[in-house]
This record gives sequence, C-alpha cells and structure tokens, in this order.
Amino acid sequence: MRPYEKMSTMGAFGASFAAAGLGDLALYEGRFADAVKIFEQSAAAAVAANNPDVAAMKFAALAYAQLSRGQNAAAIAAADKALASSKALSVRFLSARILVEAGAVAKAQPIAASLSAELATEPQAYGKIIAGEIALKKKDLPQAIKILTEANAVVDTWVGHFDLGRAYLEGQAFAQADTEFDRCIKRRGEALLLVDEDPTYGYFPPAYYYLGRAREGLQTAGYKDVYGEYLKIRGKSTEDPLLPDVRRRAQ
Repeated sequence: MRPYEKMSTMGAFGASFAAAGLGDLALYEGRFADAVKIFEQSAAAAVAANNPDVAAMKFAALAYAQLSRGQNAAAIAAADKALASSKALSVRFLSARILVEAGAVAKAQPIAASLSAELATEPQAYGKIIAGEIALKKKDLPQAIKILTEANAVVDTWVGHFDLGRAYLEGQAFAQADTEFDRCIKRRGEALLLVDEDPTYGYFPPAYYYLGRAREGLQTAGYKDVYGEYLKIRGKSTEDPLLPDVRRRAQ
C-alpha cells in the first residue's frame, strides 16, 4: 500500500492529510479533474465533521485546481466557500490570490487591505502581495513591481518572488524575470510554504514555464530545456491550458 493510501485508513486526520497529498500530486502532474474530485470529497468530509478550518483549506485547494484548468467561475465559488469557512491567514491569502487571478478583483481588494492593516509583518507582506497581484491584473506594471518588491522586503517569500517575476516578464524585463524565476526554482522547497500542514507543491511547475519565457526573451542558449522540465512534469496532462504553448515554444 502506498504511503498516502495507507494514511487514508488512519482516521479522519489521516484521511484529510492523505487527500491533501493525493490532490497536490494530481495538481503537480496536471491531472486537474482528479484534483477537483479529491478536494471536493475532502472538503465535504470536513464540513460533515464540523471542521471548518480544514474544510476551508480544501476549498482553497479546490479553487486553485479549478483555476488551473481555466474554470474561473468555479474557482471563485470555491474561494468564496473557503473564506466563509475560516479567517485563517493562509485561507485569506490563498483565496484572495485566486480571486484576483480569476478576475474577481473587487472581492480580493478588502482582503488585501485587511491583511496590510494587521500589526504582524507576515500578514502585511501577504496583503502587499495581493495588492501587487491586483496591480498586475490591471496591467499597472510599475505599481505591481513596486508593491511586490516592498512585500519581499517585509517578508522574503517564494510566492512573492514568483509574482514579481511575472510582473517583470509582463513588462519584458527579461533579465529581472529570469533572476526571480531562477530563485523560485532554486528555492522550490519553499513553494507556498505558507500553508501549515498541507503540501502545496502543485503551485511549483509554472515556475519552469515562466523561467522558459524569460530565457526565451533573453535568447539564452538552452532555453528550450527549461520548457522540457515543465513537460517532464505535466507533459501527459490532457487538461493543462499551458501545454500547447509550452510544446510550441519547446520545438
């Protein structure tokens, strides 16, 4: 019996942790429909067990799975459920980030403001990251770069560098984007380390796609090899919206 399958037989906590791991593995490999099914079932189980904090994390994971396969309306609905279930820092941050990406910026703005207003530095940093993502979504690249740079100065986070890299890439500042995404690859173990007990490595593969884009822009020798790393992870996916572009660029 595989470790996560064995863990799923070890009571409610074991089943929840196993679902998180199996769902995250599905996300990592681009099996988004499988991830959706796993997180939906796990969230329902947590709701039935009257464990709203655990349910909220499953809804946040479900929202990211839906976002990853381009189902923005479903992603927003799952993020709303996560926020209705818990006000934990990780839930607010992950849900707000998904809301921005899915186009529900108005819902994310008050979350960014409330996090930025807290006394502790960690929520302040995450509030700035969301604000930076909002600026990026609005194509205000100078503001996005400014805010995300400030966020990383408050707390140096993997996701802060990832989003700063996206802002630089959008502005065709390829050298700066390369630096940020190369840092994300080297610090892969920190990918979304914010989430306390649940693995979140499903957020990592796009770092290869964006690093490839940056190095392609720089015409760095061997840039196609970076796209090859993405294909090693998600090349068998039938659901990944990025794959057609990755394959085209890797030729």
